[in-house]
Amino acid sequence: MIQQVVEVLKVIGRPASILFIIFVVLVGIVLAFRRRTERAARWYFVAVAAAYWVLSTPACAERLVEWAGRPYVPLATAAEARGSRIVVVLGAGNNTIQSRGFVLNELTEEAALRVMEAARLYRLLDRPTILVSGGITAREPGSAPEGDAMRRTAESLGVRASDILVENESKNTREESIVIARMLAGRMAQPIVLVTSPTHMTRALAVFRAVGFDPVPSAAAYKSDHSLERYRWAPNDLGLLLFQSFVYDEAAELYYRARGWMPR
Repeated sequence: MIQQVVEVLKVIGRPASILFIIFVVLVGIVLAFRRRTERAARWYFVAVAAAYWVLSTPACAERLVEWAGRPYVPLATAAEARGSRIVVVLGAGNNTIQSRGFVLNELTEEAALRVMEAARLYRLLDRPTILVSGGITAREPGSAPEGDAMRRTAESLGVRASDILVENESKNTREESIVIARMLAGRMAQPIVLVTSPTHMTRALAVFRAVGFDPVPSAAAYKSDHSLERYRWAPNDLGLLLFQSFVYDEAAELYYRARGWMPR
């Protein structure tokens, strides 16, 4: 029952989703049509509009992301990897496009940025094993695993196919840690380099440590180069998505702590 509620919240509790926006508007409409709250409805809509304006601007959204991920940076030297020969790249979503017998399995921008960080580490660390992780998270029939799209993207960035391992069973971060621990059962004693987005890193490190790993963080970029450089106080789609990532990861961290999946 709890898991079902969580799955529903994961769908509707995203500030950039149409379901969330419709819900927010409906609350205002209910307030507006009740005599006792009619006046409050005006201020409610003002507050909602102001919040969306401010929180979806690059100036605000980037500060939130940087604050949440402030301890984590990409590895700068090979020595910082502490001898690790395995780079684990966590998934961040994919889109399976199907039409008339053709299928395209495309990564989200956030996932692509994580694979790009892994490709950089592949050169920096002199061809370690790159383990890409992500199962089928979409509900549509025929949806493809994210790990498969990550593998193809890594190959396109210069990672040799023989140096790539694919985990395509998991549906969330905790499952990733458990499945990868099983895959690397004979190599748990050595450190791994863990690649994910800055806002996700605290949770990811905790769950991987909980199953026995010694992870070294290397944070992926949270945006493409040269994006969000203009109109810093104008709302835009990427700013809203960055704010959504911040909210999602903060809420997920609270949930993981409540479930005991993030030992203190």
